[in-house]
Amino acid sequence: MKLKIITWYRLGLMNIATVAVYRLLKKMGYYRYRLPIKHLASSPIFSENTALKSVKCEINYFSFHSIEVISPPNWFINPYKSAKNRGGVLYKDHVSPLLTQHWSSIPDFMPELGDIKLVWELSRFDWLPKMAWTYKQGDKNALPLLELWVRDWINKNPVNSGLNWKCGQEASLRCLNLLLSTLIIDNCFKKPSNGLLSLLEAHAARITPTLRYAMAQDNNHGSSEAAALFVVGEYLAIYGDTQQKALGQSWAKKGRYWLENRVEHLVMEDGSFSQHSVTYHRLFLDSLSFVELIRAHLDIAKFSNSYYLKMQKATLWLYHMVDDKSGGAPNLGANDGAYLFNLENREYRDFRPSIQLSLAVFLEARLINKENTHPLLTLFNINTHKLALAPNKPIAQLLQNGGYGLLRKPQGFAMMRLPVFKFRPSHADAHHVDIWHKGINIIRDGGTYSYNTDDAFLQYFSGTASHSTIQFDGKDQMPRLGRFLFGDWLKPKELYLANDNQCIRSSYKDSQGAFHQRSLINCDKGWKVIDKFDGFKSYAVLRWRLAPDDWRLEQNTVVGTQFDLEFKSNLKISLKLLEADESLYYMHKQSIPVLEVLCEEAGSIETLISLH
Repeated sequence: MKLKIITWYRLGLMNIATVAVYRLLKKMGYYRYRLPIKHLASSPIFSENTALKSVKCEINYFSFHSIEVISPPNWFINPYKSAKNRGGVLYKDHVSPLLTQHWSSIPDFMPELGDIKLVWELSRFDWLPKMAWTYKQGDKNALPLLELWVRDWINKNPVNSGLNWKCGQEASLRCLNLLLSTLIIDNCFKKPSNGLLSLLEAHAARITPTLRYAMAQDNNHGSSEAAALFVVGEYLAIYGDTQQKALGQSWAKKGRYWLENRVEHLVMEDGSFSQHSVTYHRLFLDSLSFVELIRAHLDIAKFSNSYYLKMQKATLWLYHMVDDKSGGAPNLGANDGAYLFNLENREYRDFRPSIQLSLAVFLEARLINKENTHPLLTLFNINTHKLALAPNKPIAQLLQNGGYGLLRKPQGFAMMRLPVFKFRPSHADAHHVDIWHKGINIIRDGGTYSYNTDDAFLQYFSGTASHSTIQFDGKDQMPRLGRFLFGDWLKPKELYLANDNQCIRSSYKDSQGAFHQRSLINCDKGWKVIDKFDGFKSYAVLRWRLAPDDWRLEQNTVVGTQFDLEFKSNLKISLKLLEADESLYYMHKQSIPVLEVLCEEAGSIETLISLH
């Protein structure tokens, strides 16, 4: 109990109280009274016409899984669990009454449904601006098709009814995609239909009563919902009827306040974001880049200077974390497959388009490779060729606020995750090292896979065993208190960057008394990692998660075609080359080689990573 109390204190007592009040109000039926179920009129949204014949469409779930759906799709089934899912096709299925109740009556986890995100994915409306973009490129059939889908969604999802109104963030991202689509489709933005205005109004009304709950999460739920309230509010204040104008002004004011608040609170001085995740960092940047583009497009007053300074720092954080050659980044932290505004179906793990977007919006800068542009820049007529080049990346960085160390070489870089947790950790990944060489992630992280899967997978992917670090006695570095919560957050005993910018060092002692010091060194042959450890009970396992290759074990050396690992130690160590799971995309996993170095005594191990 003491551990929980300490963790609650770290999370913030006000945040804990806010969550408790939200759950109490939900149980009491307050939200059923405040947000009653209602039906919107069946009226045009973007077009008078809808598609006449049923067709099959390919949808990229989480920007990776290509799944064929009928038109319009079933908005309530999990394509991975549906009993009638044959050959990847989603067939119309019986909808459980549970899924059509008021959203506040639906449980958070339903085993028969599986991962709720697989149902939410279609209702996030990522497909909508993609179809609109296709229409803008000349495919006239795309407009009646998207109109059919939107109207069918409205008909099957009465306001505040069912699974797809349950989450304020999902409603917010739907708003952003709706507004983006109005910009893409000719004349829709400045001449919106009554149907579109009513739909946006209903969403903003859904978001507002649970806004404090979103803020209590201290993550992108709050920033996404503030973004939606701001842009929808400003849009309604300009184009809505008399009542919508008044509501819009109120919502826009509230959205502006919380955007300023979230950026100030969640973005640290070194540009790190609260969620310790590259994909969530991208989601944060994409959503706020869109907010800024809409703000400028509508000629609305700017945000504060401190807001823009923090957004510049957040932009540079992701820019520094990305490999220039491949556009990839360390598979760091939680990953739910989110990729906003991916209109051209770019590779999910290529972060360069989003970096180019935020660089242009917040720093008036561009990447060297002019091909890595973003369709929003085209849509808003921003010519990146006229922008100055982005600044050179530093040789070394110690990001002490967020907990990251970076060292660079001409052909790659290394990142070390430091034991710093101002906000709650989602992974037990202290001292994980990620290495990139010639565009390849040669030493890597395990990823996330799914938020609602077997307990073994949940614990593995977020636990210490799925990272390139040391694990003591088969335990995670921090004790688990729940599905998404660790206790006894680690604190660094030292954080050090050498004066010559060639070495980063960090150490911690966990709640069980185990001590680990790791030094990451930039050396002539490649990279050297020195691990010193003691205080464990039985054994320690050093893991290096390797890029797929033709590996062979030769005494204390592991030889590959791209790089070798050589081990030196004053201890008796044993090496084992095996395979383990890796997840680069949500709901996808594959096997990769993992080298385990086992020792049963306190001491040190030196790993020399020689690059070819």
